Amino acid sequence: MSHIEQFCESAIAKGDGTSSNDHEYFESMKESIRNLADYSELLPLLKHKNDWVVCWSASHLLATEHKSKAIKALNALIHKGGVSGFSAEIVVQEYERGSFVSPFVQK
Repeated sequence: MSHIEQFCESAIAKGDGTSSNDHEYFESMKESIRNLADYSELLPLLKHKNDWVVCWSASHLLATEHKSKAIKALNALIHKGGVSGFSAEIVVQEYERGSFVSPFVQK
């Protein structure tokens, strides 16, 4: 399985974070990001059919040179509404406040 496929599977499974395996899915996404040769590999995911894949990939891309594409994808999710739209709205608000950091940044 490719790193992108692993990221997508984990993002879909994690969704809004209410799964009992939430931490495992997050670590799997983080591992996938860490193993990418170039973050631009995430760009096609901004148009993925699953809103959580879009939300999680855009959340990471906000911290890269691809931030304008990420904002566009997040705003499309906000417009759609729902839980993923609300999550996207929170991410955009944090970004606009200047307090946003990629959820996958090594600490």
